[in-house]
Amino acid sequence: MANPKFIKSERKLATIREVLEIRPIDGADMIEVAVIDGWECVVKKDENFKVGDKVIYIEIDSILPEKPEFEFLRPRSFRIRTIKLRKQISQGLVLPLSYLGENKKYKLDDDVTEELGIMKYDPELVIEREVRLPKPRNKFEKWLMKFEWYRNWKKRKILKSRVYFPGWIVKTDETRIQNLVKLFHEHQAKGTKFVVTEKIDGQSFTAYIDDKDFVGICSRNLGLSKTEDSNYSKMYKKYDLENVLPRIKKSLGAKTVVLQGEIAGPGVQGNKYKLEELECFIFNVITNEKKIPLMDVETLLQENNLKQVPILETGYTLPETIKEVVDKSKGKSVLYNRKREGLVIRSEDYQISFKVINPEFLLEEE
Repeated sequence: MANPKFIKSERKLATIREVLEIRPIDGADMIEVAVIDGWECVVKKDENFKVGDKVIYIEIDSILPEKPEFEFLRPRSFRIRTIKLRKQISQGLVLPLSYLGENKKYKLDDDVTEELGIMKYDPELVIEREVRLPKPRNKFEKWLMKFEWYRNWKKRKILKSRVYFPGWIVKTDETRIQNLVKLFHEHQAKGTKFVVTEKIDGQSFTAYIDDKDFVGICSRNLGLSKTEDSNYSKMYKKYDLENVLPRIKKSLGAKTVVLQGEIAGPGVQGNKYKLEELECFIFNVITNEKKIPLMDVETLLQENNLKQVPILETGYTLPETIKEVVDKSKGKSVLYNRKREGLVIRSEDYQISFKVINPEFLLEEE
């Protein structure tokens, strides 16, 4: 039976890349560091990787199939994780092209995810797909809830009331900076100014009003019912989005408005920020399918009792190396005295964005 936490990925999890650098590790005789774009990966010296070699790079949170050639990953349940060896953080798996056979030519950036049978580890999707029944409205309904046939009927009714995730809304899944080497160097050379915000570890939430004034809510991947008992519907009610979204739409003179944020609090990711109740921290405001800077709508959000993600820095310019940006991601959360998940960095006009995950946070989570 398939594990529901593993999904077929829409993203390239395994690609053909080039070894940019090989570095020794202090005190290590059998391992070394291979630099693949912005990623640092520990590899065995006897694999003889050299600068310029084409290799298969497999991202963290990839699940490899249970095949003999990947048996060495069984102790880690075939999942690629952030690990630390000899004080060196390693993110990703580097394999020689021989794992793909000898009969095909490959170009840089070719996607070999499906060819290798790789899936994505995505426990959040399990939560998104859950159907949670609302509390009974009266004693009679409470009595009916004792019967499985009634509970199943209620679940089917909720599933039918769910809507598709609107195709005109971009899903909330920023690309990691390590996969954007060309873009990084382009904007580093230009001196582009960026806004740095804290990345909150929670559940992705989208609320929108379309050009026909329909108000809807979504998880990261699914359109949801506003009546079922979920954290998403709780945010819809708590922030009175049925009335707030039309008000924001009118205030901005927009045809469509999308609010995207992260839900955190009790019952979400272990409530890392020790919040007393569920909160939603807005990180994107999108009007007419264009993101607008949070600073431009900060007052409007406050007037409608909406919170936003902590802004840590404005006017930030990219340093010389991606490693320096990764080091910048390390630090404490503004919300609570603990390691933060990372940073989201957006250009001042909010049209360019990427995320930087704190590797120390990932190691602590593992």
